[in-house]
Amino acid sequence: MPQLLDAIQQRFACRAFHPDRPLTATQLALLCEAGRLAPSAFGLEPWRFIPVTDAAPRARIAGACFDQPAATSAAAFIVIVALVAALDPDSDYVRARFEAEARGGEVAPIDAAYRALCRDTPLAAWAQGQCHFAAAQMLLQATHMGLGSCPIGGFDAAALAQSLSLAPGEVPALVIALGQCAEPAPARIRKPLE
Repeated sequence: MPQLLDAIQQRFACRAFHPDRPLTATQLALLCEAGRLAPSAFGLEPWRFIPVTDAAPRARIAGACFDQPAATSAAAFIVIVALVAALDPDSDYVRARFEAEARGGEVAPIDAAYRALCRDTPLAAWAQGQCHFAAAQMLLQATHMGLGSCPIGGFDAAALAQSLSLAPGEVPALVIALGQCAEPAPARIRKPLE
């Protein structure tokens, strides 16, 4: 039986894709499902996933990513958006997520801990960091499916938000470029575990 560590060892940031080999709706759904199942603090799941496959929107996203090679050759993107505006401690969204997280138990301890976090932590940066949990699972799922992927954190946030018509309070957290990789995996270079 294949081990998860196999996918972890095989995954790398692909910088060149075959743009003429599209992803299927089923593949994109599996990748989004991997992200949906990711852990999040307080069970808030402060993200939204936007799959992009059409040529014109892909070109706009690539432009917002400074035309990096992985972006210009990607057959698809999944843009992970942080739901910053929804994270107000008194919002309906937060209350609903806390009810789910409490699983019929007490909501008050979760609420108190979250309010303490909100007093001391900038929520936009915190929410964007939470989105990276979902991204990690998507990247590993892509490798497991035989797809190439590249997480892109370098982008013009305003241009990316405009190209996706994001609502106020929705902040781009990460762009994942996807497709069939057009380059061989490089040798893995990592520090020793010690």
